[in-house]
Amino acid sequence: MRLLILLPASLLFIACQSNSKMNSDKQTDSIAHVQDTASTSWKNEGCAWLKTNVEKNFTNDGRENMEAITTPEYYEYKSDATNVDLIVDGSLTAAEFEKKWGSKFDTKYAGIGAGFLISGQDWGSITLSTCDYMKGNEQEATYKVLISDCQYNSDYHREITLVKDQENFKIANVKEFD
Repeated sequence: MRLLILLPASLLFIACQSNSKMNSDKQTDSIAHVQDTASTSWKNEGCAWLKTNVEKNFTNDGRENMEAITTPEYYEYKSDATNVDLIVDGSLTAAEFEKKWGSKFDTKYAGIGAGFLISGQDWGSITLSTCDYMKGNEQEATYKVLISDCQYNSDYHREITLVKDQENFKIANVKEFD
């Protein structure tokens, strides 16, 4: 008899917990939706822009495209990172680079000594394999991307931040993880 009374009470408790969790999840989803509304256009437009411009950068007609698709500050930062410790006019030592850029960028992801977007000196057929929106607001958005070179069996994991420049996008930062 005791078992018959405890069983319905237990089921009622579980049902209430489940319902409470569902209401909590709905509220969380609603908050996330409101916060994400401002960045909805970034999700599709930003990835499409990145795919076009990253791939174009590695074609013969787009090779001098870096300055056109980046902010002036990121262009200077990446140029400095590429030339750290090289014996060329204007190159910086690692310490000088850190001092100059450490307050504005996370320099451990700069890709020191590596080229723009990929670390390989040579490349074959570059594609933007994946592009996942991470976060953003009205002014900027960050994407987790995988840039692949199928010809050389190489993948480059990057986190790219875009900013809006009037009606277009510009790359404001690239974190290089490999």
